[in-house]
Amino acid sequence: MEDSKPDIEQEQVEEALNNTENEENLEKVAILQLTQKYGVSKAQLYDRMRYLNIKTWKVSGKAYIDANQVVYMDSLHEHIKANGRMDGYPVPAPSGIVEEEANTLAVAQTQELAPPNYSATRTSSQSHQVNNTPSIVQSAQNKAAGTLYAENLLARQFIENPELLPEELQQKIRESASFPIIDPFAYAESLINSVRSEGLIK
Repeated sequence: MEDSKPDIEQEQVEEALNNTENEENLEKVAILQLTQKYGVSKAQLYDRMRYLNIKTWKVSGKAYIDANQVVYMDSLHEHIKANGRMDGYPVPAPSGIVEEEANTLAVAQTQELAPPNYSATRTSSQSHQVNNTPSIVQSAQNKAAGTLYAENLLARQFIENPELLPEELQQKIRESASFPIIDPFAYAESLINSVRSEGLIK
């Protein structure tokens, strides 16, 4: 069976990351540059960053991501161009940091992935639990997307290789392909006779 697409994409990402490991000062790329590079809005860009668990770096009040994070963004962009969606792309470990600043889009977009804080003394408030809802939903979405992606890949394998199916399913497929041969003229004559018998024509 062929390697799955996420594995291939992961290998490409790892190769690109290896190419940046020896750089002493990794280049910071501004958010505006990324929106222009991918041809997307800032909101769409932050959607992708949330999906990849990427948090921005802040320099002089401006949001940036580093070269390693750009590697994942580039790979996800290629995945979206090929598949039309983010689902199915393997999610990496969280990266980057965000300084605490109120009323900034970077903080609002990147703080949503804070992990749940479960306490044995149950001191967490209801509002804290609500704030964790987006990360729980995203985790569930990622699991669902991974399951559907794997199911589609397996289905395609079985379609291309029906001999791998159980014998009873193969038999049903063979039966569905067996249609009786119909003489079009005899069929037309039978239709006409049926209409005549009902007195609709003479």
